[in-house]
Parts: sequence; structure tokens; C-alpha cells
Amino acid sequence: VCGADTLFPMEKLFERYVAACLRDSLPPDATLHTQRSSEYLCTHEGKKVFQLRPDLMITQGEKSWVLDTKWKRLDSELGSKNYGLSQADFYQLFAYGQKYLGGQGDLVLIYPKRGAFKEALPVFKFSEGLRLWVVPFDFVLDKISQLDMA
Repeated sequence: VCGADTLFPMEKLFERYVAACLRDSLPPDATLHTQRSSEYLCTHEGKKVFQLRPDLMITQGEKSWVLDTKWKRLDSELGSKNYGLSQADFYQLFAYGQKYLGGQGDLVLIYPKRGAFKEALPVFKFSEGLRLWVVPFDFVLDKISQLDMA
């Protein structure tokens, strides 16, 4: 058959791979949740609408982090063009931060590490208490690169 290809949902494979690598590296008192779906964007006529489902959520004691994976290319040299980041992705993470973290805490967008995106970007602040980290996932080391949320 001419032109037949096998197509894979790379965004799902990437999400699952990152989850597996994170799960293996978490401290014993931390828990990784995948596709948590307990929150909704709003209510309408008494019903919850627009379910919010972050790819990953880590809880450790009272602290939680919301993480989302994106199978997209970023370019850390395009700061004037927002590095190729999507405004829709930022709205999505902002909603997660409000609903899952109560507007206080850390969110992480994880992209594949590649030639033009080798290091974490400077932190983005939605507010003083709500920060978004954009970090590369290193396939050679099977880990998120340079994530320091101190």
C-alpha cells in the first residue's frame, strides 16, 4: 500500500512516559495522580460544567503540584515571540491553578527537550503566589531538566 503509515498518539505516549519516569523518581511520601478529574471550571444552573483534567498531579503532604505535558516544539531563543508557547495552554494551566491549587502554588508545563529547547525557561508568574514553570523533559536521562521550585 503506497503511503501507508502507522500513526501514534504521541501526546499520549509522551504523557504516559513522563508519568512513568516521574513515578519512579518520587520520594516515598509523594503520590503521582494521572488524569485527576475532580474539579470543574464553573457551574451552570446548579450543574458542574467543563471538567478540568490535568495530565499529572503530585501530592506530598499538604503540598501539591499540577503538571501538564505537551508534545510540541519550543524555541528558547524566541523570547519575543513567547518561545512558541500557546496562550490557550496558559489559560488551561491558570484554570488548573485556580481550581486545584486554590490560586497558590506551582504549575509545570513539560515539553520534549530538543536542540532549541534545552533549559527551563524563566518562571512565569500568574500572581505572586501562582507560578508556572516551563521545562524540558530529557529522554536521555529520563527526567525533567533543571526543575527547582524552591
